[in-house]
Amino acid sequence: MRRLRLVGVAAVGLLALGACGSEQGAALFVGDERVTESTIDGYVDGTVASYLEQGATMADISYADNRQQAALIVLFAELGREIGLPAPQTGGAADEYEALYLEAVEYHETLSQRAEPRAMTKDELEALNTAIEGDENLLQRIVQEWAVGQNLTQAQFQEFGMAVQSDPGILTDVVWQWAEVQGAQMAGFADDLNEYVEEYDISLNPRYGELDISPLVGVFEVEIPQR
Repeated sequence: MRRLRLVGVAAVGLLALGACGSEQGAALFVGDERVTESTIDGYVDGTVASYLEQGATMADISYADNRQQAALIVLFAELGREIGLPAPQTGGAADEYEALYLEAVEYHETLSQRAEPRAMTKDELEALNTAIEGDENLLQRIVQEWAVGQNLTQAQFQEFGMAVQSDPGILTDVVWQWAEVQGAQMAGFADDLNEYVEEYDISLNPRYGELDISPLVGVFEVEIPQR
């Protein structure tokens, strides 16, 4: 069945809802900021209402997905503020939630770019290989990011595609090259995110499920503690 979602900052694994957190009414903690359940749920209700106005039915909508997307957006918006990143321009946003989304995306990109790359570990490379074997879309994403990093022209990319048809082993080299550059950047970003989670005591109400904010879930782990 089709599921409607907001466009997220990052892909996340979605699990069933749990019990309330240790502090009644709190959804998320980032540093000194306590985000209430009513705030998160208000964003979700607005999103669902928008979907319904566009012709969706309740059967099309996953509340669990949208709760986690809202928590993810608020988390990165609050984290960027706590770190003291420059506030992005959100004047063109249609509403408060869209402005928050734009803010979160900008902070996420800034934090990703300023991370110090490090070589992927053997375990991470093995996890990457396993993830690729089970996800054709991930392989396509890696190839596209590699091609952009190589500054390939459209003609060169077409030549590359024909070469792959003749020798699929070429993709193995592409994945290794991606891992040495883009993968290393993600690894450094994952390390930074884990440090931010600890430094700013980030935690989430179990009602919103298990949240992994890793730049590549299944390869790097950045889980948000629950309370």
